[in-house]
Amino acid sequence: MMKKSSTKRILNLIAALGVVTLGFSGVAQAQFPDKPIQFISPFAAGGANDYLTRLMAQHMGPILKTTIVVENKSGANGIVGATFVAKAAPDGYTVLMGNSATQGTNPSLYPNTPYDAIKDFAPISMVGFVPLVMVVDPRLGINTVAELLAYAKKNPGKVAFSSSGIGSTGHLAGEAFKAASGIDMIHAPYKGDAPAIGDVAAGQIALSFVGVASATSLYKGGKVKVLGVASSRRSSSMPDVPTFAEAGYKIEVSQWYGLFARAGTPPATIEKMNAAAKVVLARPEIQEAIVKQGAEPEYSSAAQLGSFAQSEIERFGAIIKRLDIKVQ
Repeated sequence: MMKKSSTKRILNLIAALGVVTLGFSGVAQAQFPDKPIQFISPFAAGGANDYLTRLMAQHMGPILKTTIVVENKSGANGIVGATFVAKAAPDGYTVLMGNSATQGTNPSLYPNTPYDAIKDFAPISMVGFVPLVMVVDPRLGINTVAELLAYAKKNPGKVAFSSSGIGSTGHLAGEAFKAASGIDMIHAPYKGDAPAIGDVAAGQIALSFVGVASATSLYKGGKVKVLGVASSRRSSSMPDVPTFAEAGYKIEVSQWYGLFARAGTPPATIEKMNAAAKVVLARPEIQEAIVKQGAEPEYSSAAQLGSFAQSEIERFGAIIKRLDIKVQ
């Protein structure tokens, strides 16, 4: 009887210690964050990725009751910054502002990318979209998509479109339009949206596919015309410009942005950051600030962002494979 009683007391003690341990674990997890968080923008300062990273960091910090420091780790179409986060500790203290390149096109464009866009990351929340638009040289006298098609048919093989580079969302939007409309256009890759649309404004190239944010100032200044928006709804910063769907072509290509932590980050930590992002993105002043940059604010659950990123990799991958797009 003594042995059974002793065994029972030991088992009860172990059980009690287990409860205590779990309790302390829950408390520790609930205390996140207890030090500054680092947000990584995988592109250089000054662009939409950098702006959205700093905006979210500035306003999520007070909600999480910590400081969020932003660092730009640019290079190789976002691969440098994304790899840095993919190799970080899975504790929620290193977060990537991922986008349609790092979590969309890169897996297909760069087969040897040193990170897995799905397996190495834990989605937190979508932040926003920057729809692609088609801009044309106003000197051509073209005012609608239909007029552009007529012009291209009269000038076969002579119409060129620019984009921010081979395999970029602008390139893919242009190729999608070519396939849907049946017109013949030559692709002219540039090193960024700014030079791509700059040559349209200068009359050096007929048209371009760039992000709304890159086109807004030139459009409002009358330097270029915008014929269509490659999204399911009209852009808030260009409400008078129709979507491609309104012109009869279902073309939806956007530069999108979302927050990702390292895979393995505790679910409670992800939930806490997602909740903070939700509060920030619901504020009218934040929505207004994002729209002024030519973007569309967009909150999502972590699961929704994960599913979306997977679908984008598959969608872009199919287009890149079909067109046999290769990065030199």
